[in-house]
Amino acid sequence: MSTVIGIVVGSGLLFYSILSQGGIGIFVDPGSIMIVGGGTLAAILISFPLKNVVGVFKILKNVFGAEIADAGAYISACVRLAHKARKESILNLQSDATNIRNRIMKMGLQLVIDGQPPEVVRAVLETELDGLLVRHDEGSRIFKSMGRFSPAFGLIGTLIGLISMLRSLSGGTENLGPGMAVALVTTFYGALSSNLFFLPIADKLENRSETEAQGVRIIIEGVLMIQEGSNPRLIEQKLNAHLLPAQRQQHYDRMMRREKSQPAEGG
Repeated sequence: MSTVIGIVVGSGLLFYSILSQGGIGIFVDPGSIMIVGGGTLAAILISFPLKNVVGVFKILKNVFGAEIADAGAYISACVRLAHKARKESILNLQSDATNIRNRIMKMGLQLVIDGQPPEVVRAVLETELDGLLVRHDEGSRIFKSMGRFSPAFGLIGTLIGLISMLRSLSGGTENLGPGMAVALVTTFYGALSSNLFFLPIADKLENRSETEAQGVRIIIEGVLMIQEGSNPRLIEQKLNAHLLPAQRQQHYDRMMRREKSQPAEGG
């Protein structure tokens, strides 16, 4: 939602500023759009494999998609599974593993249930984490490159306009002002697309990637401690170390509400 709000508010304020400066017509130039858009696309196709460039549209779904599950939810899940494993057995977690939606947690629990040694479980899950980070880094690098190339092609378009304008000075200087304005429009397109779209999207992808990686690290440690048969309270305390202070407080508040809603044992 914050992505949509940012784009709408930023675009709206820019549109209002453009209208207050004499109308949108003076900021529209098809040639400038083709230079910035076509040049940026060409540079991206040269820099990255075609399948990665085509996959940008799938990456955009992550920018506008739902927020990633809070890391505290993974801690609560691990604590709940640890209680069940100690009360019953690890083999009884099979139904939980089947119903869990998170792919990496499902994989980790299944490895534990199958009796794989801890070093194998850690190696498999950390390989999954590395692959996740590589995939996410690829998407953010594409948008960072677009944010770097678009202002450069905006400048190239401005230089093209200035060269054309200077060649026509022999006919008089009455068209100098309008010609300069058209030349600078290309720089405007490049700077606008870079700073309002490409670079913010790259930052958003990096933030989502780090949030998801944090959740995976919690899952890895939680699954291994469940396999060891650790005390659920110890698991919760250790996994809370992955959270920021504000996140820890939120998780603690949720935990206290959950405990109050449950009937006391032997009541």
